[in-house]
Amino acid sequence: MRPIDVNTGLTHAQVQDQSDRGNLNQVAQNSSTSIFKIISKNLCTLFNLINLVIAILIFTTGSYSNLFFLGPVITNFLIGTYQEIHAKKQLDRLTLLNRQKVLVLRDGQQQEIFQEELVLHDLIILQRGNQVPADGTVRQTSHLEVDESNLTGESAAVLKATGEQVLSGSLIISGQALIELTAVGDHSFANRLASSAKNQQHNVSKLLNIINQIIKIVTLTIIPLSVLLFWASFQHTHNTSTAILGTSASIIGMIPQGLVLLTSVALAVGAVHLSRKQVLVKSMTALEALARVDTLCLDKTGTITTGNLKLADIISIQLSKPKLLTICQNIIQATNENNETAQAILAAQEPASQLPEVQSIVAFSSERKWSAVNFQNQQSFAMGAPNFILQDTKQIQVAQQYAQQGLRVLAVVQSASLITDQIDQPELLGYLLIQDEIRPTADSTFKYLHNQGLNLKVISGDDPSTVKNIATQIQLAEQIKAIDMSTVNPQANLDTYAHIAQTYNIFGRTLPEQKQKLIQALQQKGHQVAMTGDGVNDVLAMRQSDCGVAIAGNSDAAESAADFVLLNQNFDSLIYVLNEGRRVINNIERVAALYLIKTMYSALLTVIFICLRSGYPFHPAQMTPVNALTVGIPTFFLALQPDFRPPEGRFYKNVLQVALPAALDITLVIMVIVGSGQWLNFNYSQISTLAVWAISLISFAALWTIARPLNRGSLSIFIILFLTNLLIFIFWGKPFELINLFTQPQLIVSLIIVVIFYPLFRVTRELVVRYLFK
Repeated sequence: MRPIDVNTGLTHAQVQDQSDRGNLNQVAQNSSTSIFKIISKNLCTLFNLINLVIAILIFTTGSYSNLFFLGPVITNFLIGTYQEIHAKKQLDRLTLLNRQKVLVLRDGQQQEIFQEELVLHDLIILQRGNQVPADGTVRQTSHLEVDESNLTGESAAVLKATGEQVLSGSLIISGQALIELTAVGDHSFANRLASSAKNQQHNVSKLLNIINQIIKIVTLTIIPLSVLLFWASFQHTHNTSTAILGTSASIIGMIPQGLVLLTSVALAVGAVHLSRKQVLVKSMTALEALARVDTLCLDKTGTITTGNLKLADIISIQLSKPKLLTICQNIIQATNENNETAQAILAAQEPASQLPEVQSIVAFSSERKWSAVNFQNQQSFAMGAPNFILQDTKQIQVAQQYAQQGLRVLAVVQSASLITDQIDQPELLGYLLIQDEIRPTADSTFKYLHNQGLNLKVISGDDPSTVKNIATQIQLAEQIKAIDMSTVNPQANLDTYAHIAQTYNIFGRTLPEQKQKLIQALQQKGHQVAMTGDGVNDVLAMRQSDCGVAIAGNSDAAESAADFVLLNQNFDSLIYVLNEGRRVINNIERVAALYLIKTMYSALLTVIFICLRSGYPFHPAQMTPVNALTVGIPTFFLALQPDFRPPEGRFYKNVLQVALPAALDITLVIMVIVGSGQWLNFNYSQISTLAVWAISLISFAALWTIARPLNRGSLSIFIILFLTNLLIFIFWGKPFELINLFTQPQLIVSLIIVVIFYPLFRVTRELVVRYLFK
């Protein structure tokens, strides 16, 4: 193929030809789980396999009513799978709307298209803040610097000249370039490395890990206990069917059926709720990660301020204000800067139509914090942060005085010699004062976050005096302490950064790698850290953090690195994200106790009846309504309740404070029922029904404790479930092999259980909390 004309790019016919050949940059539009994987994940579980085996064994006994236990299992699977698929579709639609676009040159015209529409040999235009969408060769460049840390692990900027290669997944941190794509789609470097730049690293759910640990323990326990119980029951009854049914009831009780599914559903529903607030959740487990965060690091622009900049004033020293402004606009036009600061300067007056001929440029970068242009007329100008561009201490102090007023200050200098990597003997021409608009809701937002226990820190590339002034205006913290990070060696060890991170809450003039080290130091001290930002200089810090939040619209690299993208560009939305994550964690911790009650008493009863060499006291069918009314139905409602308290991080303690006393009470009462039933010559139906009656009442006592504080809706649901349970034991028990308890001779025992169940649970819980958890 002939070389592509850099003035025209591909023609329409050439694009079509490449497309027909399959040379498209087809990349995954979203990273969500496929529908097939959702179904298989929820269907092909170890516990479902155990349920299937149990069902087959029960079927062989001919006791078909005991197959009712499959009803809640199937319902749980269907509801949970539907919710996850529904959440996936909504999030996919949101992701589709947020697909990244790229500027391409075709038929001599610049046009913006989606990345997956690019074809081989397309000419694309990239500038600072962009992420390289496919491998390519630099055809034209304006001081292009690339961060390839995604691919190489080396964070140093790499200067790219014409003819050199750039790799997909790398980030443009300075300058701009015209790049011809040489490898697209699956053939690109990043895709061959499993799209390393776009994969999220925060994919570990602490909550799911804990639940999976419980499941592993239960799994290791079920098989030996079930074998021993079957043997003991068969030795006692010499009846295979009875032994199978009793063992099945024990196994079904030990399985915390639906707990993992409920957790996944709760996270999925949380993601859907946030999508309605225009928040894109790229990793559902990150929802949990943000809820556990205790330190929130912020970039000033886009969070405290809106990013809507305006030129407040021009302080001219040697030239007239219009002349100084023209020089600044020439620098911006020559370096092709398009950020908010550049737009504010260009908007101050109509730029000159004729740009002086440029000899060379030095593009802006986060490390240099200045840009420069060498014109053919032997004049060289630079513009940037005063601390980095000036050498005279008094001139820097003047700039700091303006910065202390909350203004962003740019110094403009002229050099007598050609400007390359440094400026020799800069001559100050003046200052530009840029004003950023503080968000109207910033004060209330940060006050809320602070009251929620979050430690707030601002990490910015701006002058620390400017950031401190703005932080003071919104009362970011009770005591504001600022540091100029340009005085800190970027190569200092983590102990140095840990001391700085703990001492200060305002960090100015911070380099990208310094942001990363500050967060790493906080994590080393045991903090859970979130980072918010909107620019390429925030990318390293966002990837280092436990949870990254990007403000949409400024940098596709930042959006790619983040776990959440605030599509409405409203930082206040972070409150919804925080609360949604906390709601999920707190509610799952609450309802987990209900699932583990039956796991614990089933295991205790199994061990006891193995030791007694006796049969299990009830069948699977008898437990079906109890499991549905005290666990299955209420947990789906409770998992959606508002609860925005900071997570306590005491999963086992919170669960065991309810589950352990309930399990102990159930075990004790059932043993009394079995013993007294044998003494009173009760038959199996009477003993088993009384046992299930006791289980249902004590489970409702636990449910009552967990569900508080009750509102009108939750109280109504509780009453309906309790009355339904009562009616089953009086009128509707036959399908579940339950007899009417309110007839002689079991009436008195039934009423005794009614009288004692709640006081017994209260007393046992008090003793457990007092002696085991204090």
